[in-house]
Amino acid sequence: MVRGTFMVAAVIAGMIPMAFAQLSGTDKSFLNKTARANNYEIQAAKLAQSMSTNDEYKTYAQMMIDDHTQAAQQLEAAVSQADPSFQLPTDVSPAQQKQLDTLKNAKNYFDVKYRQQMIQSHATLHSFFQDYLQGANNNAAVKAVVSNLQSVVQKHWDAAKKLPKQ
Repeated sequence: MVRGTFMVAAVIAGMIPMAFAQLSGTDKSFLNKTARANNYEIQAAKLAQSMSTNDEYKTYAQMMIDDHTQAAQQLEAAVSQADPSFQLPTDVSPAQQKQLDTLKNAKNYFDVKYRQQMIQSHATLHSFFQDYLQGANNNAAVKAVVSNLQSVVQKHWDAAKKLPKQ
């Protein structure tokens, strides 16, 4: 009882920043999905660099690798602040693996498939981020990172729509 009272008093007094609050189940689920989406974007971009014959697609892919690598670092920093024991996944979901397999087998239709996947994945991610940001009880450190990344997601979505149709 005394220990619990001390913790509440410490939080109220600002001795323990709210960013250090443990991650909730909602936070962990969000972070797992976001990390896997990030991993998918990087892997798809690496495929685009090697399989696309269009320089605009290769430039877009490099932007994706750079920005998603930085996003992963920012998410990792927020997670290590909030719950150092929580590990972000380094894989992709089974559905994302199917999308990567589609790209690997797309041959002459690679650019068409890649453009479609980038538009769809960023539309989904944009909505997913919006929903998370509206959650009143979501982790403050994670929300701060997601809020900053929202403009990056929008930039990628807009750029994907502007890629030349093949």
